[in-house]
Amino acid sequence: MQNLLRKKTLHLKISLLIFLAVLSPLAITFYLSLNPILSFIIGGGVTLLGITLSFWLFKPLDKLIKSTWDFSDGNLNRRIDIRSGDEFEEVGNAFNLMAQKLSQTFSKLASDREIAISERNKINEILSSIIDGIIAVDFNKNIMLINKAAQELTGYTQEEVFGKPIDSIVHLYAEQEEILPKNYCQGSFNKSANLVGKMGRQTKVNLMTTTVDGQVQTNLGCILILHDLSKEEELERMKLDFVSMASHELKTPLTSIIGYLSVFLNENRKKITKEELELLDKAFVAARQLQTLIQNLLNVNKIEREQLAVSPEPTDYMDILSKSVEDLKAQASQKNILLTLVTPQSPLPKVLADSIRTGEVITNLLANAINYTSPGGKVDVFTQTSPNEITTVVSDTGLGIPKEAIPHLFSKFFRVSNQVQKGGKGTGLGLYIAKSIIEKLNGKIWVESELGKGSKFYFTLPLLSQTRGMLNSDKFAAQSIQAGSLNY
Repeated sequence: MQNLLRKKTLHLKISLLIFLAVLSPLAITFYLSLNPILSFIIGGGVTLLGITLSFWLFKPLDKLIKSTWDFSDGNLNRRIDIRSGDEFEEVGNAFNLMAQKLSQTFSKLASDREIAISERNKINEILSSIIDGIIAVDFNKNIMLINKAAQELTGYTQEEVFGKPIDSIVHLYAEQEEILPKNYCQGSFNKSANLVGKMGRQTKVNLMTTTVDGQVQTNLGCILILHDLSKEEELERMKLDFVSMASHELKTPLTSIIGYLSVFLNENRKKITKEELELLDKAFVAARQLQTLIQNLLNVNKIEREQLAVSPEPTDYMDILSKSVEDLKAQASQKNILLTLVTPQSPLPKVLADSIRTGEVITNLLANAINYTSPGGKVDVFTQTSPNEITTVVSDTGLGIPKEAIPHLFSKFFRVSNQVQKGGKGTGLGLYIAKSIIEKLNGKIWVESELGKGSKFYFTLPLLSQTRGMLNSDKFAAQSIQAGSLNY
């Protein structure tokens, strides 16, 4: 009840003011007929009283208006001190409460803003420190963010690209065909590409993308990660140059060593003791192994530079098989392994092949089979002829290859590292070179193996009748001379 009366106080004051305003003319009219001077005094007094009451009554309103203007100017700490005991005091208290809550809200917003700015700065620092280029685009494929690495790759700054379509800034090409945002912003994407940026600047990159699902509020559609491959390619070229130079420098003196040892052994085999002969034989074998390693490194170098050429010509394939098997029979006999070339029932048709390179492939497969076959085992070589190609199979009863290693078997420097094959020697280059040679001859190579049950290596060569119209042996011979593939 007290609060209700308090809220009506202003009403009573205004009613009193209105009552005086109405009563004054009546009083003046009444006393005017009796005494004009008294009427004038009463009227003046009533008017003065009314003005005083008006100023007193609306003084809190003046405070409220001034405080409101101060508050609107940003002075959130402004408070009103009204103690009129009426509705103006209630409004003043409500204003103070509102000002307090707004001040707290703005303080919290300011604090949150500082935190957000701090977090944004942290993210920017993290993005700037990442060596890969990162570009974020919205659902409309417009650029939202580009980090420092991406700016260096493209040549553009954040201000130049913000809000612009990515396909107007960054152009990516794979094998002369442009990769469009509609392709690389659809799910995960991973591919090497040539990036063309500002002023036609080109950089080899690996493009990886990922889409951001369910982020409607952030309008983040796709993130691009650009890994610069140019420096890696430069390092790879430097490595290849070093390997090539070192291999050539080693090849010349090693050839001399092998030649001198060979001559010395042929002329003095019966003149020296058994122990001395054994030591010289070991030295000769080690030198030949080193020569093979150097030749493999040179071949790998040519493959990496795409300079490994072949010289296909009509070839009697049985001669190549026979020679390769004959060359390794002594090595097989030393391990008590039966090496057999299964003669086909009918003569083999001619193939278009490089006899030297094909012999390298067969020799490598046979050497591996002998190396990984236990004494008492056997290695068989046979062929299968179809209308389009000849398939050569090198089968052994050796240790076999683990299933998980098969997909990597023809990779450079890969070696099987299971317990049963720890004794095997090799650099992991032979099968890599064999695969490259066979593919250049338009063939295929693969393996079937089961651990503990031996392995079967297969490779195909096209028949001469199938390749006569496709390949020109004179052309390939000329290319191989230009590429230096005959530099044995």
